[in-house]
Amino acid sequence: MHKLQLFARLIAGVLLKGPRMLTLADRYLDAWNRHDVDAILKLTSTGNYRDPLSRSQITGDALRAHADMLLRAFPDLQFELTSPLAAGDGIVSTRYTLHGTNAGDLPGDLGFESVTATGKRIALEGSLCIEFNDNGDPLVTNFFDQKAFGEAIGFQGFIIPQQMGDFDFGAFYRLNRGNEAPPGAIGMTWLLADDPDQFIEAATVTREVLEDLADGPGFVTGIIGAKLPNEQGISSGFTLSAWESLEDMDRILASDKHKQVVQKFMKAGLATGTHSRVYELVREKPVMIACKNCGKKNNAYKRHHLCSACKTELPPPPRYW
Repeated sequence: MHKLQLFARLIAGVLLKGPRMLTLADRYLDAWNRHDVDAILKLTSTGNYRDPLSRSQITGDALRAHADMLLRAFPDLQFELTSPLAAGDGIVSTRYTLHGTNAGDLPGDLGFESVTATGKRIALEGSLCIEFNDNGDPLVTNFFDQKAFGEAIGFQGFIIPQQMGDFDFGAFYRLNRGNEAPPGAIGMTWLLADDPDQFIEAATVTREVLEDLADGPGFVTGIIGAKLPNEQGISSGFTLSAWESLEDMDRILASDKHKQVVQKFMKAGLATGTHSRVYELVREKPVMIACKNCGKKNNAYKRHHLCSACKTELPPPPRYW
């Protein structure tokens, strides 16, 4: 397109369409600040919306559910503009600071349907872009730094690869209900999945059976780790459970929840591959902790809970695993 034609189109777009676009953008932001989900949907009924938490372009019922979730998670959510609304050729944009207190649950992952509110307050910088296609439909892109968002509400944020050389990367969580007894037996299971939906279901039922087992006698600690699905949808995970004795671990065979999960993994196609092993204690060494005063390592369970070097009282013994 010739430069003069491009300039003329830009001028026409700003002069003819600019006021309407700016009005819609202003009403759209006002609807969010009033927490009026019906108005948000009405203003974008012919277009779509996307932000880092929506993961894709959404509209209609999906947008309603997403907006409801955000407003439950941040009941005092407000957009504060930090730059004027600016109109160009078929586009309106602005920068903002998003204020709010995380007083409601957010969607979870790795088998957790939701994540409990942290009560943290955010002041998150972002930008809003509303692009109008040839039919005048608004395409809303709300951008903010997802890592900064997570860290602002007390989440952990890591930038790690799926794989690097011989290393695979993922995430894990640990469950201990307060049992401080030393473990005498360990069970491990490895899982392979080749479909993202399969991964979500496997992660969910694995967490559920871990919580069920954790209420039984002799349970010490459970650890679940997972590598998220890659571009081909392939993922893997593991479970590790530590028990006071092999007899305690064997009680899981009578668990109805455990039987159901085994049935799903072995016969219902929930896992592409699975393998389990059980280990019993052969030898052990004492738990060692450092003296806060002089740094000397001491047996955490010694009869007299004093440092052998400086006689300072030692910290309480940590939980195993």
